[in-house]
Amino acid sequence: MVTKLQSLFAVFSLAAALWNSANGHAQTTPVLSVNAAANQHAINPNIYGIASYGLDASFAQEIQVPNVRWGGDGASRYNWEVDSSNSGFDWYFMGGSGVSNPVPSASADLMINTYKSANAGALITIPIIPYVNNSSAWSCSFPTSIYGAQQSTNPYVHPNGEDCGNSISSTGAQLTDIDIVANNLPNSTALQQGWLRHLVSTFGAAAQGGVPFYQLDNEPSGWGNTHRDIEPNGANYKTIISLGQQYAAAIKQVDPTATVLGPSDFTLGGWVGTPSLQNNLYAGQYYLQKMATYNRANGKRILDYFDEHYYPQFTDATSQLASTRTFWDPTYNGGTWVEQYDFDGPMQLIPRFQQWIAQYYPGTGLSFSEYSIDSGNKLITDGLAEADVLGIFGWQQVDLANMWSPPAPTDPIAYAFRLYRNYDGLGSQFGATSISAGSSDPAALPIYGAFRSSDGSLTLVVLNKTTAATPTTLSLGNFSAAGSAAIYSYSNADLTQITSQGNVSLVANSLTYTYPAYSATMIVVAPPLGEAVGASSRALQFGTAPFGTSTSLSLNLTNHSSAGAVTATASINGPSYLLSANGCKAGIKPGNSCALQVAFSPVKIGPHNDILTITPSAGPAISVELSGIASAAAVSILPASGLAFGTIAFGTTATLPLTIKNVASAGAVTATETINGPSYKVLANNCLTGVTEGQTCTMQVEFDPRSAAPHNDVMTITTNSGDVYRVNLTGVASQP
Repeated sequence: MVTKLQSLFAVFSLAAALWNSANGHAQTTPVLSVNAAANQHAINPNIYGIASYGLDASFAQEIQVPNVRWGGDGASRYNWEVDSSNSGFDWYFMGGSGVSNPVPSASADLMINTYKSANAGALITIPIIPYVNNSSAWSCSFPTSIYGAQQSTNPYVHPNGEDCGNSISSTGAQLTDIDIVANNLPNSTALQQGWLRHLVSTFGAAAQGGVPFYQLDNEPSGWGNTHRDIEPNGANYKTIISLGQQYAAAIKQVDPTATVLGPSDFTLGGWVGTPSLQNNLYAGQYYLQKMATYNRANGKRILDYFDEHYYPQFTDATSQLASTRTFWDPTYNGGTWVEQYDFDGPMQLIPRFQQWIAQYYPGTGLSFSEYSIDSGNKLITDGLAEADVLGIFGWQQVDLANMWSPPAPTDPIAYAFRLYRNYDGLGSQFGATSISAGSSDPAALPIYGAFRSSDGSLTLVVLNKTTAATPTTLSLGNFSAAGSAAIYSYSNADLTQITSQGNVSLVANSLTYTYPAYSATMIVVAPPLGEAVGASSRALQFGTAPFGTSTSLSLNLTNHSSAGAVTATASINGPSYLLSANGCKAGIKPGNSCALQVAFSPVKIGPHNDILTITPSAGPAISVELSGIASAAAVSILPASGLAFGTIAFGTTATLPLTIKNVASAGAVTATETINGPSYKVLANNCLTGVTEGQTCTMQVEFDPRSAAPHNDVMTITTNSGDVYRVNLTGVASQP
C-alpha cells in the first residue's frame, strides 16, 4: 500500500492548525500577533529565485535575485556543443537555432554572465533524456513532406522549405518519428561532463563562485508527451531513477561542491506516478528511497534537493488567493484529483513533501524549481498571491524556489518580490530569521514575520486578501520596540510603486491599523535606542568549508548600560553549529565586552543556515544568523578520529601512519602538513606527488615526547585545492 502520512506529518498538521483559525472559518475581526522569541529559524534566501527567460537584468539586480534557472521543456534536449535544443510538442518539434557557427554553451554562458551583477547563482538543467539535438541548423521531427498533412504547422520557420507539423495527423492520429537520429544524437554522461568541465573552467567550481545548482532534466514523467518524437512510450520511474543516478554521479565527479536537484517533475501526476511499479509508493517517495539506497551503497550523496514543480489550480481571483493554502493548510482542500483519490484529503504540499524526505532520505533539501500562481492578467491579486507564496516558503522552511515565468518590472508580481527584497527602493529587505507570526483568519489576513540582523528590526508582511478594508490590532510579544512602526503599502491605489505610509504609534507594544482592500503591507518595527547589550554582528558567515572539517568564528557582546554587570546565555537550534566557548557567563561589566565562539561542523554537504539566540539578563534577546556551506571533501583521512599513540616511556618514540584517500576530485590531489608543537613530526610524506581519485597515500607521524606528560597537538593538512583538514594527535609519555 502507498505509505500514508505518519507522525511527522501529524506534527506539521497540528502546528499549522494552531496557526490557523478554528475550523479555517473567517472571523469578523481578525487578530494578529507576533512572538519574536518563538519558532525562530533561518529563511533561505534561495526561495526568492526566478526563471531566467526574459528576466529584466536591472530588476534582477534591484532585488538581488539569489538564483536564476536555465530550465523548462526546451532544456531537456539542449546540446551544449551546438548551443541549441529541440522544443518538442511545445513548438512543432523544432530543433536548432539557425546559427551557422555556434559557440558551445553560448546561451547558458550568457545567462550566467547576465545576472552576475545581481550575485545570482545559476540553476542549470542537465539533460538526462536519451537523445539531444544534434545540430544548430533548423530542423523538425515531423515535416509534412514525409509525414503528410497535420493539424497545424509552424507558420514562421521552414527548414529547407519544409512545413513542420505538430505530430498530429489531419485525421487526429498520433504520428511516430521513423528516423530519430536524423535530428538527434544519443545523450551520454560523457557529453554532459564535457559541458560541466566547460562551466567549471569558465566560471569556477561551485565552491569558488561557479554554478551552484544542477537539476536532473525537466519533468521526466512528461517526456512521452512533450518529447513524444524521441520518447513515444515515455519513461517510468525505474528508468528516471536509473538515469538520474548516472547523471547525478557524473555531476558530482566533475564538481563535488555543486548541488543536485531532482526529479523536477510536473504538477500532480508527476509526484504520484504509478505506485504499482514503485514499491507501492508515490513517485516522489520512491525516488527518495532509491537515492538514499544509492547513497548507502556508494558512500556518496548525489541528491541534495528533492525538487518538484507546482502550479496551483484556480479559475478566478478568489480561488487564486485561496489556492496558496494548498501549500500548507490542513483544513483546505484545493479540489484536485490527487487530494480526492490519492492523498485522501487536503494537499498540505510542503509538510507532505517534508514528511517524505524525513521518512525516505533525511537531510535532503526541499525545492520548487518551477511554480507559478500568475493569472497572466497583471492584477493586484497576482501580486498578493505571489507575496503569500513567498511568505509561506520562508515560514514553512522551503530551501529553494524559482517562479515561472519572470514578471516584467512593472507587473504586480514584481512588486511582490520587491516587498521582500527592496520595499523602500533603497535595498531594504524582509528579515532572514523567521519568527512566530499568527492570524486568527489567515485565509483573509495572513501575516509573516522575520527578524532583520542588519539593524535588529522586526519586519512583518500583512496581506489583505479581501475586497474590504480591514482594521485590526497587532500585538508584539518578546520584542522591545521603539515607539512607532514604519508602514509601506502596495494596493490598487497605485500599482506602480510601494508607497510609504509614514509611521504608526505603538501603544503597549500593540499597533492598530486599517489594511486597505486587496493590499500588501510591510511593517518595520525598530528596536529602541540604547539596548543594554549589543552584539558585534548580527550574522556570522562561515563561507565554504569541506565536509568533515570544523571552523570557528568569534562574536563579541558589549554591555552598553550603566546599571551593572549583565550575564548572557546562548543557544543554537540545529546540529551543524555549536557554541564552543561562552566567555559571558561570569558577567559583563558596564562598558566591557566578552566573546562567544561558534563552531561550524556541518552534518551534511550543502548550505546550512541557523540562528544563535543570545539571552541577556537585561534587555531583549538577540538573534544572530549563522550561514555556511559544506562542500564535498576532496579527501578522506584515516583514522578519522586522529592518531592516538597511547602511552610510551619517556625517551622512546612511536610511529603511526596517516592515510589520505582522494574521494571526490577528478584531478590529482597533493597534501602538505604542519604540526604546532615539538613532540610530533612527520618522518615521511608520500602525498606530495599527487594521488588520483580512488587512490591513497600515507604520512608517517612520529611521537617523540619532550617531557613525561600528556602531549596533545594538531596536525594541519592542506591540499592543492586549498582545503584544510585538522588531525588530532594524542599521546602520553610516562616516566621510564
